Amino acid sequence: MKNLLILSFVLSSLNHFFSQDASLIYKNTVNSTVTILTNDGQGSGFFVAPNIIATNYHVVEGATNASCILNNSDIEYKIDGYVGVDESVDLILLKVSTLNKPAIKFAVTTASIGQKVYVIGSPQGLPATISDGIISGMRDFEGIKLLQMTASISPGSSGGPVLNSNGELIGISVSQLTEGQNLNFAIPKSYLQILLDFKKNTPSTLSSLISSEKLKEEAPNSYLIHSPIKMGNIEVAQFDFKGYMSWYDAVTACADLGNGWRLPTKKELDILYISEFNSRNSYIEQYGKSGPVLTYANFEFFDSVIYWTSTEDGKDKAWTHTFYYNSQRIFDKNYPSGKVRAVRSL
Repeated sequence: MKNLLILSFVLSSLNHFFSQDASLIYKNTVNSTVTILTNDGQGSGFFVAPNIIATNYHVVEGATNASCILNNSDIEYKIDGYVGVDESVDLILLKVSTLNKPAIKFAVTTASIGQKVYVIGSPQGLPATISDGIISGMRDFEGIKLLQMTASISPGSSGGPVLNSNGELIGISVSQLTEGQNLNFAIPKSYLQILLDFKKNTPSTLSSLISSEKLKEEAPNSYLIHSPIKMGNIEVAQFDFKGYMSWYDAVTACADLGNGWRLPTKKELDILYISEFNSRNSYIEQYGKSGPVLTYANFEFFDSVIYWTSTEDGKDKAWTHTFYYNSQRIFDKNYPSGKVRAVRSL
């Protein structure tokens, strides 16, 4: 019994040693957090590298300029622009050349349900606010993984760090469901790790993001092509067409892009799968797990669902490629089941 009591005391002491309380976490990380101000609103952010601040894309969406204030100061610093962005997961990396603060350390382990968490941000414009709670669930919203948590956030908290009991980053505050209680959400750190790997050295202006948004609305076809990637003897559009189509609609949609854009052949889609497979393996090798890979070097990966090819099988059927299983199957051309990525020959 005495030995059990001693062991219990030792384990309790170790747990206390390796887990910090809220006041210590706050003290060690608040100097690495900021309040972000734009001509269109405000949000939160934190340092992930020298001169680089991470936040949500929606915090600066539509803004032509932005600045930040350290959460322990009232001095305003101009944001030069962005060096990495992934709209699909609502993340952006901002460059502030006049600031160099310690980066918040990334947790080695992934978040788990029931885990204690701490959030720092500027809810309703109140800077340097800390709140705590637990990870209450893992959710999937249209293919994007999110952490559900009870730590309270409000408008203005978006982009702030979500920390574990050791003050390490496990996520980024992003949204809440106001219809319920304590239904708050964070983006897992793995998405941010990917974005950091492919950040640029020279920042682009925030106004260039507005141009991208206008291009989506005014010329959606041009946006699909955007910055095509050369792979072998073909050029691949950067994005999928939205939604699912029948084979006939897919052929027409690609042809409507003009300039030789078309559906990829059965063989070409196989080549594209191999290219993506190698890219995903590179990520797995680096991070030790499969993880949510959505954007690689500014090129949107193929989804895990069915893609149409141009290769026909008789009058009423055509070949498809499913990237999740790496399988090719024949489908009825009239069945609106396929995603579409356009290619053209070089």
